[in-house]
Amino acid sequence: MSQPGQYRKVLLINPPGVVYLFPDGRPAHRKHCAPTMGLAYLAANLLQHGYEVEVLDILAEGYSNEEVHKEQNVLVYGLPLQKVIERVRRAAPDLIGMSVLFSSGAMEAHRICKALKDEFPGLPIVLGGQHPTGAPYEVMKDGSIDYVMLGESDLTFVSLLDALNGKLPLASVIGLVYREGDEVRNTLAGVKPVYEGAGYNYYLARDSGIPMKLDELPRPAWHLFPMASYWNVDVRISGGDAAGERYAVMMSTRGCPHVCYYCTSPLQSGYKGYRRRSNDAVVAEIHWLIQEFGVEEVMFFDDNFFVSVPRAKELVRLIAKEFPRTMFSVPGGTEVNALDDEMIDLLAAANFYKLTLNIESGNQEIQNALIDKKVKLHRIPQLVQRLRDRGIETKAMLMIGFPGEKRASIERTVQLAKSLDVDDFFLSIVAPLPGTPLWDETKEKGLFIEGSSLNTVRYSNSTITLPDLTPEELEGIRYQTWKESFEERRRRISARRHKKFEDRREYETIGFKSLSPPKVEVE
Repeated sequence: MSQPGQYRKVLLINPPGVVYLFPDGRPAHRKHCAPTMGLAYLAANLLQHGYEVEVLDILAEGYSNEEVHKEQNVLVYGLPLQKVIERVRRAAPDLIGMSVLFSSGAMEAHRICKALKDEFPGLPIVLGGQHPTGAPYEVMKDGSIDYVMLGESDLTFVSLLDALNGKLPLASVIGLVYREGDEVRNTLAGVKPVYEGAGYNYYLARDSGIPMKLDELPRPAWHLFPMASYWNVDVRISGGDAAGERYAVMMSTRGCPHVCYYCTSPLQSGYKGYRRRSNDAVVAEIHWLIQEFGVEEVMFFDDNFFVSVPRAKELVRLIAKEFPRTMFSVPGGTEVNALDDEMIDLLAAANFYKLTLNIESGNQEIQNALIDKKVKLHRIPQLVQRLRDRGIETKAMLMIGFPGEKRASIERTVQLAKSLDVDDFFLSIVAPLPGTPLWDETKEKGLFIEGSSLNTVRYSNSTITLPDLTPEELEGIRYQTWKESFEERRRRISARRHKKFEDRREYETIGFKSLSPPKVEVE
């Protein structure tokens, strides 16, 4: 282990991919690979402050390697554990930082941390991301984990290294969970939260240690990442297909002004912690991505790209002027209420070829009670038609299976999905993520399905007990609804694709090496 003053080199790790397998062997979602923007920002800020950084993207670098864990019904893809250990030994870092975005990948992250701690007992391991932020005390029960960083950790990580190097007290590092003897300490314990949950809190952005002046952050350190690995796969952000051969991800804003009770944005980015970059900084970064990496497509992965309508319209006007030959998309989701005809026309003029509409539920009562965005459902058909008229490919995101939701309500969402003239839709099962009021409600009311755990929450299979549907019935509704609509919708999507999948079976299984070929079905 390094001595005080000797923590100079950090190895940032992106863990393997994890895909749940249904009993019939069918994958619950597509096998994807995408750049990890959070780690890229962390790396850039560490470099700016004089620290050495190396990146190990286990998922991307070992994309073709698969292991099926039958006892957990999952397929794990990424570098084998022994190669990970060899890479860590070769890198010889003073500290490891690992990002765990989703709870579905937490078990694999813990497995890797344990193996690394066994092999390198003096090497500190730090976890960050939405999962550790939502369940920091549970995560710290794993003795392999030395620290958890809460929320956006651009500043926290630098402060942690400064503290380990004796420049400031560890207790002064804002947004850090650590051990002091047998006790687990949280440096935000003395800060008054806006909302207090079970083992987590929502804080105002200014109190939580997250960056407030986004233009002062350095650009993501993509030169440290295996960009060709991201470009050489066919399934990308949010399970979407490739459009241009070379693409990049970026953010023009961070956080969201809404507080939906199932969402981790207020946990990760502060309560209503919406912050904007200047449009000039966004445009400058796009120029840089094109010049340095030759990108043909830019994907905006903001939590809420459109919520500040004047800002978004002005940015799109600038993009249309500056980048007439570059493609753009917003795969992370679009706030429906922020779209109007002018915005859609501006997007079309700026070569935004695809949007994802975050509709959430087809039940207006659920919209009003549980979804802070309160989507105006009556506007959606008109918006979809306008998007189609302007040649913008449209995907809808909807959820079924809220606590207490009955079959009739779920059917309303299903019928909405089927009736909309969208090119594709994703029907997910409501997932109680740790660090959300939904998690608290599910736990307090005893609604977790037997066998569910902190580390098995997924959008593809049931976690919550419903009044009049079994888990198998809900999962069947989800899959059958999508399956019945897929091929007809798929044939009409834009030809602007690096590779286009019209066959449903190919679409589901592209990239998998170890799954059996799907059985021929009688339609």
